[in-house]
Amino acid sequence: MRYAYLSQKGYYPDDPHKPNQDAYSVTDRFGTRESNDGFFAVYDGHGRDGDLCSQFARDEMPKYLAKHINKMKAKESNAMKDKLETYRTSDPLSHIELSKEQMHKASLRAHVECNLAMHQDPHVDDSLSGTTAISAYVHGRRNRLTISNVGDSRAVLGKATQPNGYGQRQALKAFPLSRDQTPYRKDERIRIRKTGARILSLDQLEGLQPINDNADDDENNDEGDIELGEELDEGGDPPRVWSANGDYPGTAFTRSLGDAMAEELGVYAEPEMLTREIKPEDRVIVIASDGVFEFLTNQSVIDICAKFTDPLEACRAVVAESYELWLQYELRTDDITIIFV
Repeated sequence: MRYAYLSQKGYYPDDPHKPNQDAYSVTDRFGTRESNDGFFAVYDGHGRDGDLCSQFARDEMPKYLAKHINKMKAKESNAMKDKLETYRTSDPLSHIELSKEQMHKASLRAHVECNLAMHQDPHVDDSLSGTTAISAYVHGRRNRLTISNVGDSRAVLGKATQPNGYGQRQALKAFPLSRDQTPYRKDERIRIRKTGARILSLDQLEGLQPINDNADDDENNDEGDIELGEELDEGGDPPRVWSANGDYPGTAFTRSLGDAMAEELGVYAEPEMLTREIKPEDRVIVIASDGVFEFLTNQSVIDICAKFTDPLEACRAVVAESYELWLQYELRTDDITIIFV
């Protein structure tokens, strides 16, 4: 397994001193001294203190996840002490294998506790600021991968779909490992509206477009759903989450870490998780903030990466292409962060 990472500060001509609100973390030998596991994560901050929120998650999330994974392993260790005696190792927890359900429980608890700790940190004002969190945990000995996602950053797998001829560079097909949690998703819209929140675009909020709050009442109605990653959002005015009684918080996502004022509207920190076995045809994983995917589909990103054998060169190419496309279509760019495994 080889990897590289790259983060490019956004270009904001109206706010040239705005900090890079993206952050990332890469941890080898994750959890225990003898572990072969790896943890890769990208955090995309937003709001006035978005950089502090993403940096807090970067520093604390790996600790919370390691804590809960090791707690689960310690329970297993106590349940099979006799077997562990045969390992004669200084780090017996490294031999404990967690089930999918145990991994998901550990990840859920880590995200919820990290979110609560952010609320309580006196140095971070997360009332109207927060961060996404997308992570890939590679279980080295079991050859498994667990993705945990909060928000609209993204993980994508590049998979070989045909045998590789000797000396030939292989085309890869993109498979999403996460789904963006935004009001474009009908299930998320329904969940958010149950709190009493409104879901409106800015044009709808300002009365420039009609509002149809009953669009989701029909279970067979898929109007307005977009599978982001396969399609690009070309409208430029996404649906957002608003309080029933005020023009806040206006989040274009339905889950996040932080965003304390939005939590009562259902914008919470519980991740969606996926665990799968890593197979021989699985060649690359891309974990990136939404700055990468604003003008590139999942397949476009994987196509760029497939041209390179050096992970860092792949990162540079994706960031350069994303940055150039931003400047073609906008007067600014977002922060752009990618990890390529």
